[in-house]
Amino acid sequence: MAEKKSKPETTPTPAHAPDAADALTNHYQKTFEVAYDSWKERNKLFVYLVLVSGLGLLLILRVPETDKLLVDMIATLVKIEDPARKLELYSAFPFDLVLSMILVAMFYFMQRLHSTNLSVMRNYMYLGALEKEIRGHLRLPAESVSFTREGSFYWGKRTKMQSMSKYYYAIVLFIILIPFIVLKVIADFQAPNFIVIPVDVAVSLMTVLYWAEYSYSAFRFDVRKMPEEKIEK
Repeated sequence: MAEKKSKPETTPTPAHAPDAADALTNHYQKTFEVAYDSWKERNKLFVYLVLVSGLGLLLILRVPETDKLLVDMIATLVKIEDPARKLELYSAFPFDLVLSMILVAMFYFMQRLHSTNLSVMRNYMYLGALEKEIRGHLRLPAESVSFTREGSFYWGKRTKMQSMSKYYYAIVLFIILIPFIVLKVIADFQAPNFIVIPVDVAVSLMTVLYWAEYSYSAFRFDVRKMPEEKIEK
């Protein structure tokens, strides 16, 4: 009985340049969509943080009618219509607790803003590196602008005002965060509550640290050209 012949072993053939270019361009498009979604989320987080901080400043500075407006909104939300009950709510409303909740919300939005901003910058740096690889696979001439949108074309067309944006954002965040935090901590010590004080101080410190890290990462990564080893971090 004849022995059964075994099938010859085959080795995979390397992908041709067009196949590699197609895979890279598809990956580039998906990465761009992820980066764009993160960019939109970052912008929303910045607006939310500004609004929450602004509300906190209005309340802690006791701007006329702000307290009453907030109580009216809550009364409407929980459907309190009795005038006597509303008057009681005005006099006994826990504004200190609301201010502490606003401080926690500021910390949350600041942390999310820092994390999302870092993802946005890294994604766009990655897209710029991908463009260089795609151009190599497509063998595009040096004068071609194809696949340079997030790399050389962007940085070549960027204005000085755009380059200054990172400093403006850091300053705006400092202006809206620090006054509220300082006033809140001072108010805590003036009407000492030994349960609220350590919580507010801890949350305040973490918020300031995230602001500092947000500013540092924006100044560090938002530059024309990064060394290769830093891009991979």
